Amino acid sequence: MEVRRRVATRGVRGNGEIERLRGSGPNRIVSGHSLWNDPTMNYSQPVRWTAAIAGVALHTAISAGYVRAQAMPDAPFDSAYFAWEAGDYPRALATLDRLLSGGAAARYRTPAALLTGELYETTEVARDGRAVRWSGDGMYAAYEAGTGAATMTYIVRVGSGPVREVAVIKGRAVLVSNGAAYIDGNDIVVRDLGSGTEQRLTGLQATLLIVSPDGVLHYTAGSAGNVQLYRMEGTRGVALTAGDGAKTSVSWLADGTLVYSVNAESFGLLRAGAMPSSATIIEGSAVTVSADRSTFAYLARNGTAYRIVVARADGAPVFEVSTPYALAAPRLSADGRRVVYQAMPREDWELYVAEQGAAAASTPGRLTHDIQHNLMPQFIDDARILSAAGEGRHRRSYIYDAATGARSRLFHNNTIRTVAPEYEWAVSPDGKRILIVAERDGDTVSPERGVYLVDLTREVAASTVLSRVRTMRAAELDLRTRGRAMYAPIMAAVNAAVADISKDRIYAYASDLFAFDSKYISQPGNAKAIEYLAAKLRSWGYEPELQYFEAAGRNGAPAVRTANVIARLRGTMDQDATYVVSSHFDSVLAGAGADDNTSGTSALLEAARVLAKRPQARTIEFAFFTGEEAGLLGSREYVRRALADKKNIIGALNNDMVGFANDQRMDNTIRYSNVGIRDVQHGAALGFTKLITYDAKYYKNTDAHAYYDAYGDIVGGIGSYPILANPHYHQSHDVLETINQQLVAEVSKATVATLMLLTASPSRPSGVAAERAGNGMRVSWNAAPESDVRSYRIEWGAPGAPARGSLRVQGGAATSASLVGVRAGDEIRVAAVNARGMVAWDWARVVAK
Repeated sequence: MEVRRRVATRGVRGNGEIERLRGSGPNRIVSGHSLWNDPTMNYSQPVRWTAAIAGVALHTAISAGYVRAQAMPDAPFDSAYFAWEAGDYPRALATLDRLLSGGAAARYRTPAALLTGELYETTEVARDGRAVRWSGDGMYAAYEAGTGAATMTYIVRVGSGPVREVAVIKGRAVLVSNGAAYIDGNDIVVRDLGSGTEQRLTGLQATLLIVSPDGVLHYTAGSAGNVQLYRMEGTRGVALTAGDGAKTSVSWLADGTLVYSVNAESFGLLRAGAMPSSATIIEGSAVTVSADRSTFAYLARNGTAYRIVVARADGAPVFEVSTPYALAAPRLSADGRRVVYQAMPREDWELYVAEQGAAAASTPGRLTHDIQHNLMPQFIDDARILSAAGEGRHRRSYIYDAATGARSRLFHNNTIRTVAPEYEWAVSPDGKRILIVAERDGDTVSPERGVYLVDLTREVAASTVLSRVRTMRAAELDLRTRGRAMYAPIMAAVNAAVADISKDRIYAYASDLFAFDSKYISQPGNAKAIEYLAAKLRSWGYEPELQYFEAAGRNGAPAVRTANVIARLRGTMDQDATYVVSSHFDSVLAGAGADDNTSGTSALLEAARVLAKRPQARTIEFAFFTGEEAGLLGSREYVRRALADKKNIIGALNNDMVGFANDQRMDNTIRYSNVGIRDVQHGAALGFTKLITYDAKYYKNTDAHAYYDAYGDIVGGIGSYPILANPHYHQSHDVLETINQQLVAEVSKATVATLMLLTASPSRPSGVAAERAGNGMRVSWNAAPESDVRSYRIEWGAPGAPARGSLRVQGGAATSASLVGVRAGDEIRVAAVNARGMVAWDWARVVAK
């Protein structure tokens, strides 16, 4: 069977015809794009393939309009939708405002809600939590917080009315009928949630607690390789399993048959009341049971074929799916008639649905046609499926119609720019509510992750969506206004610089670097890349420094000699004030790493070439790091030397994985610790590139982490969006044809524009302090390192609110001021201002006491 689909992409994949649609707007054109108003850039092409596999023909349940699943056939809404897709958020939001303010608000509420954020009402259950789970009746939910011995389980009532906490238990607890149970040493403790009284069951040596559907407490006990399941009867445990192997993933069928995994390679079926030794052991994995407990499913292999077998309690097969594709994560519908699962027809996981009945089972429907992984599917009810898209550090949840494939977003933070990674999902037993663990504030650095309750029975009102739209528009207009203002003094110079950036040159660098194959520190390609980078930099007039060092070999291998490559563009005014911009050039052992991180390296090379003939007021160091994939070795070495040399690094950018095209949008994420640099980069993208930028507070386990540890909150940069959604990440198929070189060029432009603004402006003042002085407040700071600073601006007021008072202090050498009217709890902000009137790219802040 031949299947034809249309794939939205930002690059040429195959020999399809490219259709390019470019929007236009009222803003004047600068360097081939509109100023602070990105045009649309859509690429699409047809793709053909044959999908007959092992007698199983695939068909798609997705229409040609799959990518526009949230749009509706309506000209006014289409106008907003396509403006949104183009990154022209002010125009999109203005249109939505008109639609939601008129008489047809009810018509536009749902599509407008899904386009801008959430459709369903969402409640924050906790600021920090994980391991979310429900009680069997759906009246209670539990989550954990803390680590190790400090782990606590919090139980909340969510059945009706406001969510309220009813118990806090030390350790990990499970929910039983009207209560909770937890392990304390060698004992099991059962607490009544109504009275708070506890019963201690001693000497059971339990390792894990499990609750059956009828609310009976079970537990596992034993040593590794011989873990058995027990049922609590009164105060003693009765063994339900026997034989070698760790018994895990326990569930029950409707007739009481026990289903359990054995060492993740096989599973057992044990009839209710039967002797443990009479269990039937079946070779298979990932066993799962339907909500009505009539049916179970599991993965198996038959030679080269992967199989999903769906069977009844007696083990009799109902139907099965067979394919040469790798399979994973089967999940059954509530009635057991459908199974959804992951399959990998190429490099990424896609979702498929098969249904009971010969015809349906022989032609499973393909539910997704995404470029990134679609993972962890589960039925909410018989008609809807919940699944996640992306990579572990940034997944997003979607709900699919199991029959049509229509997709809608489930969770968001209702902002335009800040991404909200999700990590866990738990569906209530009745399928009406979902608990989600996520970083709704976009802060991936702090250890806290919020717990949120999404109510699928309550959609947001049109008035709520209208308020959201207006809040978004105000924030977006403010961001763009501030971007225009900060870049105004240097706009002509930035335009000239970014116009010199060449996509073709960038591709040439990428092709050269990719030809070295793996650039992991132990591979020949690493040394070849060092030589190549140094030669390129010399050709542009730099005198590159090769920072050689020895990296310890792994698993007894000998030490490896490798090097960072550093090019220094000395400042014309303040050479000791240094900004560093970096990318790692090494790759994983498995391959050459076209996206990770040849893309960032080629973008950095082009930035170095363009700025070589445009020295800035402060020094810029272009750092090509080695050994990132071996544990941030190069960045740590660079920072070690910088500290030893007492180098004054006042700002840093790090670009990593910037070329993968997730869809037709020219988008990427600003990964930052410093909010000032974040907004400078948004301004750079809006004013001088085709990029649509998002942001996440994100630097851990990247080269940016080394800067933060040594120099504090000075970090920005650009990385993949959605964060690490590239299915080729750390794989041998991270190859050049998966990279959009225009996207890499836009990142290079944003990097150049950001560096030019940072080096032209004062940096954030250091050493800011405030203390009471009589009836006033004395604020002090260190003099700015920039020689062109002429004054300081001081503002104060409630944190996050507009300033209630302000003061201008003249003189670049000034280091203190006296303030009147400052209240306890006020935030005091200090920024330097230079001779051109440019304000520091970030304010120093201190809270008055």
